Amino acid sequence: MKIISFLVLIMILNLSAQESREDLYENIDLDDNDKITKATIKQYVNSSFNVSAHNANFFLPFSYRSEDSYYDLKDHNHDDPPKQLESEFQVSIKYDVGSNLFNLDEIYTVAYTQKSFWQTYTNSAYFRETNYNPELFITMPLRVNKFTSGIRGARIGFAHESNGQGGIYERSWNYYYTDLYFQLGFIFMDLKLWQPFGSLNYNPDLMDYLGYGHLRFVVPYKKHIFEVKFKSAFNGHNSYDAHYTYPLFGTDDVFIFIKAFQGYGESLIDYQTNVSKLGIGFSISR
Repeated sequence: MKIISFLVLIMILNLSAQESREDLYENIDLDDNDKITKATIKQYVNSSFNVSAHNANFFLPFSYRSEDSYYDLKDHNHDDPPKQLESEFQVSIKYDVGSNLFNLDEIYTVAYTQKSFWQTYTNSAYFRETNYNPELFITMPLRVNKFTSGIRGARIGFAHESNGQGGIYERSWNYYYTDLYFQLGFIFMDLKLWQPFGSLNYNPDLMDYLGYGHLRFVVPYKKHIFEVKFKSAFNGHNSYDAHYTYPLFGTDDVFIFIKAFQGYGESLIDYQTNVSKLGIGFSISR
């Protein structure tokens, strides 16, 4: 009976979260967009705040790195040196466990993201690196007034990220963050700022390469979405991460996914390496 009661409680909380997700969508100004663009924006917002997709879920069978200066893996059970062409995929899910406890339409969410770099074109086809990123956060819409013009929502949370290895290959950190979401006409932005806490013994200079935040721009046009994210540690260590998606096969749940990356922090094992990379594949969420 306790298990049944718990499941019923989760269902009630999730229904409440669905109502709050509708409030988040209704908080967006859609007056200046045509019908197709409106549908794309709603799909993007729902995938940003629903019970399944968190960040993009994608698979890139072809991801080419223009430099082969990988972190040295030769002493780490890999006799087969990594190639410049590899595969890359990301799985990112979340679950809204409840909402509106303080009558602010806030949503309480747990999330998990896993990003893997797969050397599919080597003889042994090993995983060169995998990063794990669990999170807990609260998201809420912000009502538009003279003090919050352009701001559509805010998120606060804390997270852990690591590569699951040990010894000299371990990379990990804990951090809490604040994320603000803006709309400027048809352009969406988010400004995310983070602060590490706890030990950085395994990567003491991590923040010198990741910095303390990012600025992301999302531009939906009809069925297209263009996205670019900038990070800088303000010491010459910058990164640019750009995505383009478009529906495939006339559906609304499979997309062509093109990803370009330039700079530092692409993966934890290689956070000190300046990486240039281009990949193409598909995604099942935006």
